[in-house]
Amino acid sequence: MAYNCVTFRIADRTVGGRTYDERRALLIENARAEKLGYWEETTSFLLVESNVSTEDFTRRTCKGLSAADDLVLVFDQHDQTAFYFGPFKHVDVLKSFFPKLKKLP
Repeated sequence: MAYNCVTFRIADRTVGGRTYDERRALLIENARAEKLGYWEETTSFLLVESNVSTEDFTRRTCKGLSAADDLVLVFDQHDQTAFYFGPFKHVDVLKSFFPKLKKLP
């Protein structure tokens, strides 16, 4: 069982025919696909249980988002794996916090 921390920024624009609200709802729906433990009380941070790898969880969570406009960072607190999606500007800084950080292909 993995416990994923997910932080994100959805661009406030329509991309690929999907609005901000639609893409945010899609991210949450994708993250909750396994219907396991879930916490969401803040604006752009989730805690989500999953039975798949951090990479597979990130890939599923980001499905339908814009790689050019939206940002997602997923970190598994147990095994310290981390993946990011989107145009992060300061990947070097993120890597200083998350040494196992990889870009989602």
